[in-house]
Amino acid sequence: MEMQRLFIAIDLPDDLRTALSVARRQLQKKLAGYPLRWAPIENMHLTLKFLGDTDPARIDAIVRELNQVASRHHAFSVSVGGLGVFPDAKRPRVLWIGIRDDERRLQQLAADVDRALAKSGWPREKRPFSGHLTLARVKKMARNSERRALGERLATLCGYEKLGVLPVAAFHLIRSQLQPDGAVYTDLARIPLLRK
Repeated sequence: MEMQRLFIAIDLPDDLRTALSVARRQLQKKLAGYPLRWAPIENMHLTLKFLGDTDPARIDAIVRELNQVASRHHAFSVSVGGLGVFPDAKRPRVLWIGIRDDERRLQQLAADVDRALAKSGWPREKRPFSGHLTLARVKKMARNSERRALGERLATLCGYEKLGVLPVAAFHLIRSQLQPDGAVYTDLARIPLLRK
């Protein structure tokens, strides 16, 4: 069987997608002329772990591991807002909206997912988890001067500190199929957290 590109993520509610859509339209106007490729709002999600190419025969075992993880975590919420870039403002590659995880519950959930899947052979994450929603990527052909100018321009923008709340009641195992006009996502499993 053909390998499948998988990741684990939290889905966004419609009201948050609407707020992100409004913010993205405003930012597209303010950042017109910069070499950005904007992410489609309907595909937006909060990634907990990217698994990459996976043998479909392993999916049932992954879902069992994820259900074990979910049985240790109660549902919670985080607030969404604030603009940022990876890796830094001098050479941005990704423009994102931040997640405020004051109680570190999202971080604990992501770490638990990472630990559980490491037992099944997936490599541990090298970087600490940083919850974010990708709004846009800087085009690969962008010159260093354009990247620096974009970083400087972003530093002047405000008004995106509070876009909404993301309730985390479940997470999903998702298949990503790369197509010429972008990725197509298929939900393979919904894994609910414990109710409060």
